Amino acid sequence: MAENFHHGPEIVEHREGNGVVRDVKSAVTFIVGTAPIQELYDTPAERAAAINKRIVLRRKDQIAELLGPHRAGYSLTEACEAMFNKVQSGRGGGTIVAVNVFDPDVHKEGTAPDPTKVTAADIVGAYSAGGQASGFKLARGMFNSLGYFPKILCAPRFSTLAGVRAEMEVQATDLSAVYIADLPSGLTVQQAVEQRGTTGAYNTSSMRALLCYPHLKAIDPVTAEESLQPYSQHLAGMMIASDLAYGYHYSPSNRQMADVTGLERDIEFVPGRYDSDTNALNEVGLITAMNYFGSGYRTWGNRSAAFPTMTTPHQFIHVRRVLDMVHEAALFYLMDKIDRPASKNFLDDIEEDVDAFLRKKQGEEALYGGRFRFDREKTTSRDATDGRFYYRLDCMPVGITERVTVDSYLDTSLAQTALGLAS
Repeated sequence: MAENFHHGPEIVEHREGNGVVRDVKSAVTFIVGTAPIQELYDTPAERAAAINKRIVLRRKDQIAELLGPHRAGYSLTEACEAMFNKVQSGRGGGTIVAVNVFDPDVHKEGTAPDPTKVTAADIVGAYSAGGQASGFKLARGMFNSLGYFPKILCAPRFSTLAGVRAEMEVQATDLSAVYIADLPSGLTVQQAVEQRGTTGAYNTSSMRALLCYPHLKAIDPVTAEESLQPYSQHLAGMMIASDLAYGYHYSPSNRQMADVTGLERDIEFVPGRYDSDTNALNEVGLITAMNYFGSGYRTWGNRSAAFPTMTTPHQFIHVRRVLDMVHEAALFYLMDKIDRPASKNFLDDIEEDVDAFLRKKQGEEALYGGRFRFDREKTTSRDATDGRFYYRLDCMPVGITERVTVDSYLDTSLAQTALGLAS
């Protein structure tokens, strides 16, 4: 390109070169359920703004303001309360994107609003002829409307429905998220294990599925009495709090749930015992809860439903989430590099920028290490002239101390030393 004539000094600002790869939001929960919006809005036209819309909550006091007061039979208000109640090192709540599918003008018995009329199809959602999304279909468009993707999906009191779980699997895979599902209440430990079998309803090896058993007891926000609640809403809250306090590379297991007052049934946990209930549940990929003297009720389980089928580290919840965050951070960074001239320096700058991010994650002890390299063998001259370039990302999330084995030996020579004996 020919330059314009100029006589005198000038400054030309160049904005190409090294950039910064930034972390993405991990403490974002997308939850679908029912809320008593008829107590906030008087007319169908007013209520339309709170039906199948993304409602963002960042504080506990916004529950009543945006979803309505706590009322029996409505899932969202109870679930959001449980999530905001979870705190780790003073942090909790995160960002909750709630979708209410309850329409009091449709879901009713006679003239009385009835949340039990909501079906799995309502939770799953659909696209209208005009392209309007509802239910879980609203998760996909979150980035364009809010600037971030959900990382935890749940539908407490509806996730026991096979159709709802199938849709959460689709959305979680599409959005690089995990979803939390409850086993039905009333199951024994053995029946819960059998749910993972070939004839069970939870026979899945998805590394994005977090399966919870049993239901938990907590204070009902309506009656102020102890009630049975889905574990999924409590685990979601604990994951958010752990992300905010420690980072997404920490396991959500072995965290005390201070607001949980009991379990649906006793789950035996005895330190050091292989035959405890907690082991029986964890070894088939179920997340459970445990309690022992002076510990409080705690989350217990590090692995997704991919275990025991999957043998790679992807089966660990924190590994799947770390990889998702690293991938998404790199993806967002690379968006700004698309359609730029592919000079050698430009391609090397991309390599260095992502490498710097991986070194940062290593310093934060999220990764044992990582490498990001322009693949000069896979990228051919034909690829380069056709606008296609290959990079290779290698990384390994830091493992967790799930099992600590102590080999104990009786050493009689210690008595000799202690007593000053000749032999």
